[in-house]
Amino acid sequence: MTYIDLINTVLRRLREDSIDTAASWSGSLISSNILSDYQIMIGDIVNEAKREVEDAWNWSILRASPTIATVNGTQAYNIPGTNERSKILMAQEQSNGYVMQEMSDRYLQFTKYPTASVQFGTPDYYSVTGIDPATNEIIVEFDTVPNAAYNITFRVVNPQNDLSLATDVIRVPHQPVMLGALARAIAERGEDGGSMSDMVAMQYQNALADAIQLDAGRTVGEVDFYAS
Repeated sequence: MTYIDLINTVLRRLREDSIDTAASWSGSLISSNILSDYQIMIGDIVNEAKREVEDAWNWSILRASPTIATVNGTQAYNIPGTNERSKILMAQEQSNGYVMQEMSDRYLQFTKYPTASVQFGTPDYYSVTGIDPATNEIIVEFDTVPNAAYNITFRVVNPQNDLSLATDVIRVPHQPVMLGALARAIAERGEDGGSMSDMVAMQYQNALADAIQLDAGRTVGEVDFYAS
């Protein structure tokens, strides 16, 4: 479903004027001069609901497998294509198939000093050390400084950037996003024709739970619990 379709679905349920698709805005939503302030506000609310739905589950549609090619003597790397909201599910060194473990920042600092004792070789552990302000990508460092070119693949969940253009297509399930936006919009102005925001909020929670349950079936074992 496109951004304009989502906004119009919410507007219709609020009994507000929808956006004429034949004369939809060009460029970003916020720069449009043909939309009303209320229509723009609904666009902002849709993005708020989208972010909440994205953060509620590690959606299979948002997953990617970027690879870092290490360089001899370089310990820190950006994970390409990630952003500040990305989640790392696992990391694997390709040549031996070894699944790397995440380590704490405290442990990472222990590996750096004294410099004469720094280990070089195949990395076994990684730590997230920040976000690159230029690219917005996650930065990771390894416990062992690579001594050669190793291909390390990360399995990540990358939330979609905020929707901006009329033709932008939402990637996560659109139904909970629409209901989440509707609940916010109703709460913002009070009540809509006897349909209280808490009722729509319940519909949103049910739609989100159903969507997560459906997607969980595509990622077998991730919600299994094993008692120790």
